[in-house]
Amino acid sequence: MQVIGSTGKSTTQNGRYYAYTVGEVVINTVKGNSYTLSQGFHQPDVCPIVSTNDLNLAAWEVAVFPNPTTNLLHVSFDAAKSGILTATLFDLLGRTILPQVALTQSTDTTIDCTGIQPGVYFLHLSDPISHAAATVRVVRL
Repeated sequence: MQVIGSTGKSTTQNGRYYAYTVGEVVINTVKGNSYTLSQGFHQPDVCPIVSTNDLNLAAWEVAVFPNPTTNLLHVSFDAAKSGILTATLFDLLGRTILPQVALTQSTDTTIDCTGIQPGVYFLHLSDPISHAAATVRVVRL
């Protein structure tokens, strides 16, 4: 049994062709003398490369220490890359533990971790200018 999509649409924008259908459970192509009926998942002919815009921790000379920590976490970075980075601390469930903090002193910014429970956390670092970001795993003892 073949099911043809019950709804869908196609359009061309900025020189790119987009098409989708809803309700296709079978993949099949049937060709006749004057037609081609294609059913299934639409696959583009050209797949562009996707960029993640990652912050290169080594190039930015980012250092997070001591890790693991018991109370204070120090963060330093190369100020020549950007005058500021922002840092947010998340738990393993993605909940914000420490809200966004501006790291303006590139040589050493201290984040107080004494108020958080021991465990594993993620320190999300972001450059507000280039929107590059990176995440560092932090352990609180």
